[in-house]
Amino acid sequence: MLSEELVQLIQSLRQQKAESRTIEVKAAHDGCPQKLYGTLSSFSNQDSGGVILFGLDEAKEFAPVGVYDPQDLQKK
Repeated sequence: MLSEELVQLIQSLRQQKAESRTIEVKAAHDGCPQKLYGTLSSFSNQDSGGVILFGLDEAKEFAPVGVYDPQDLQKK
């Protein structure tokens, strides 16, 4: 995904004020999200898969909150 596409995706989320069937945001600033595995399982059962955006908080209108440790999150 290109940077421009990512910016457009985030803007779209903020305008719609909601995630979609194939787009999920996870704050991940306090550790690995608890419901991550459920999201991965759900996306793996869809033909088109899905996109998980880490570092945005849905409860704060998709504001950037960062990621605690990108390398550790990737391992988990």
